Amino acid sequence: MLGSTYRRAIRYRNAAAFVLAAMIFLAGYKSYAVWQKVSFYGKAAAEQAAGRDIEAEDWYSRAQGISSFDYKETEIDAALAALRPVTELKRLMNSLSSDLSQTAGGSQDFGRLIQAYATYQAKKSEISTQDENAKQKFAELSAAYKLDEQFTAALAQARQVLVKNLQEAMSAQSFDNDEAITYLLQLPASAYKDEKTKKKELNALFQKYDTARLEYWFKEKPFNEVIQEGVRLRQFYTERSLEAAWVLPKLEVYIQSALTKLLNAGDIETFITYAKLYQGTKEIAGASSKVNTFIQTSIRKQTARAEQLASSGKFQEAADLYKKLGEYRDTSKEIRELELKWMTSSPELILNKAVENAKFTHTAGGKGLWGAEYAAVGLTESGKLVFVRLMSDQSLARTEADIGEGLSVTNIRIADELGMNKLPVVQVESESSTRKARYTVYEQTKGSQLHILLDMEADGYTVASPGVLRVSNPSGEGAGREVLYLYSKGKYSLDAGSLTDHTEEPQEPADGSSEPGGSQDGSQGSSDSGEEVPAPDSAGAYQEIDAAELSRQQPGTAVRLSVQISQVRSGTALAEYEGYFIQLTGKYTWKPGKTILVTGKYKGKSEISQGDKRYPAYTVEVSGVQP
Repeated sequence: MLGSTYRRAIRYRNAAAFVLAAMIFLAGYKSYAVWQKVSFYGKAAAEQAAGRDIEAEDWYSRAQGISSFDYKETEIDAALAALRPVTELKRLMNSLSSDLSQTAGGSQDFGRLIQAYATYQAKKSEISTQDENAKQKFAELSAAYKLDEQFTAALAQARQVLVKNLQEAMSAQSFDNDEAITYLLQLPASAYKDEKTKKKELNALFQKYDTARLEYWFKEKPFNEVIQEGVRLRQFYTERSLEAAWVLPKLEVYIQSALTKLLNAGDIETFITYAKLYQGTKEIAGASSKVNTFIQTSIRKQTARAEQLASSGKFQEAADLYKKLGEYRDTSKEIRELELKWMTSSPELILNKAVENAKFTHTAGGKGLWGAEYAAVGLTESGKLVFVRLMSDQSLARTEADIGEGLSVTNIRIADELGMNKLPVVQVESESSTRKARYTVYEQTKGSQLHILLDMEADGYTVASPGVLRVSNPSGEGAGREVLYLYSKGKYSLDAGSLTDHTEEPQEPADGSSEPGGSQDGSQGSSDSGEEVPAPDSAGAYQEIDAAELSRQQPGTAVRLSVQISQVRSGTALAEYEGYFIQLTGKYTWKPGKTILVTGKYKGKSEISQGDKRYPAYTVEVSGVQP
């Protein structure tokens, strides 16, 4: 029991010692805090009295931070309230002065300088709304730090350095100084005297600089990069609220010059690529710009050129040009029309398109025949007659028929004027051992079979009237005479009545057949039929006439006139005029679309068919052709 009491006494003693130590520590700490707060307050008051407000505010703040006991709390709060506006100003002045000293040291930290000036001006503006005491204190501090003088000098130096940077960049052709332009724009107007002076000087400087770099880009960069740089430059100035009116005109001059060079070089593909790039760049391409007008005008001229190429028969060149123009606008309609005109310019083209790997020895064709836009017929080496029709939807309808062997063909032509059933009719002219030619006329039936309308050997024939032929010196009966062949029972045969010596006007077919489905062709036969060309008139020359005057001439008159060929039918050419045709016969190579001067004998009037319509035709037997 004695031991337990002893141990308890020891614990009580230790606890009492700990409590005593803690109380002594707390008492010491509080005594130190009291001393420290009193000391801080004393230092603060001394610094304030000495005019060192920032240091005084610091000591007052430290004293206020000791809150374990109260000591002159009211005085401390009042002192801090009075000192803080001034100390804030002083700190600001110190910071600005530090910024100025660093920028003036050659660091070229123009951004820091401009920001410092903006801060200074913002504070000055703020103080201007406060009481006189605040204004006076700010003025005193500003003067003490000489901020106005420092800023004036620093800004002037910055302006000088930045201008020099741009001038050196122009000399070195190193145009990556947009930052210098930005800083120059951010410099206050006071660095230039006033805003008007600043704008005038900077515009002149930037225009000179941009002119140099644009010219450098024009020489060194490809077109697309120039466009990109132009857009970037315009955006750069727009973001900085500067109009930079000199940039766009210089770009437009360059762009139009580049496009003109491409046109002169015949590089339409690149012209269109550049034109689309420009027009698609809305930042520089205005709808009313001179460049846009130039592009539109150039496209119209190129379209007109393609039309001229097509009109002159240069179809491949026209097609190539239309295809190129198709990259700029839709030319599918023009291409379709060109293809139609191209195919209908020559029977061979449409025949070769319809029949692959076939060689045609003779061809004929024409517009508006057999219910088609264009129809062609050709004779192959193997003796097949191929009929091809180009329909309104530009599809091709083709039929073939064999004419057999034994004919030495010299010519074929569309002879619808001989048909009486509105079916396709073709005449095959071949060699004859006893006469000028053998004439075999085929009618294609609805079942695509060939039916022979006429097969005779003679020195020639003319269509006297529908279903009536006037034949010269046929073989067999009628030899040595001019006789009539009449259409009857699906074919032409000799009219026995025409073998008498008296001459009668030809009559209509006696079998009451339907009206002809084709055109009357007029004179048929070789150009060397033995008939002499009438002698020239008293002036010693053929009669020079216009096409419109041909109908007023007497048959047999020797004439000379200019015509433009519109259709070719293997040995026969047609020149189309308003309401009538001039038909040219003779062994010449006729070319559609070509204007020629022909000399020959006027044979008289007949008729031809174009589709379901009949037109007057005035035939000239040609003896001479001049381009």
